[in-house]
Amino acid sequence: MTLPIIPIVGTDIRMVPGAWPLPDALRAEVRSCWARLLAANPHLWDGRIIGVSTPRIDADGILRAEAREDAYSAFLTWRDADFPEIGMHNLFGSSLVASNDGALIYGVMGADTANAGRVYPPGGSLEPRDVLPDGRVDVAGCTDLELEEETGLVPGDARKGMLVAVFDGPRISLGQMYHFDETAERLVARVRANLETQEHRELADVVVVRSGAEAERVGAVPYAVAVAEAFALGALG
Repeated sequence: MTLPIIPIVGTDIRMVPGAWPLPDALRAEVRSCWARLLAANPHLWDGRIIGVSTPRIDADGILRAEAREDAYSAFLTWRDADFPEIGMHNLFGSSLVASNDGALIYGVMGADTANAGRVYPPGGSLEPRDVLPDGRVDVAGCTDLELEEETGLVPGDARKGMLVAVFDGPRISLGQMYHFDETAERLVARVRANLETQEHRELADVVVVRSGAEAERVGAVPYAVAVAEAFALGALG
């Protein structure tokens, strides 16, 4: 899986006014698309989501972009149409949980989510709670929060390693390495125990991956396969 994986040192993503620039014809489909998706999965919730435009990585290693807010239903309509070009990217934080015996821990999304059954690192899309008072979007804080909410693992218990941007078409995954001094078996047991206590869980389960081929076998999405390949090669420290 050949996808660009670029080390970065941080982000500078700032909110700007306006909704996502969906074409009028696609915007007109949002209500009917959402009704169809909701009929298939009544657990979906039409919250707010933040996407980015004009992303770039400057010479200082900072990923910079402009951010706009829109309805989750609008995002799913864009996704349902196979992501026609609108000048936007779905940028999100990914928690790359690494064990001390050379494995990554990926999540299997639960049936109540819009990504049911998909396999990728714990994480989540950006939303209004991730916007700081000065208008900057706190991707690092979002990634920490999603890791603990979804798995029960505490970011402070891990050594943070590399931060990478993975470009997968309309998606940009900002992957933060979390090195835990525990085996994959122990981490999986801890996460599964935590999942059993969650009333509204995002993850159905977690899986262990040690290579790109193994990530493909468990059905991981493309950017997660690329990350597993890089990790197996020792390119993610």
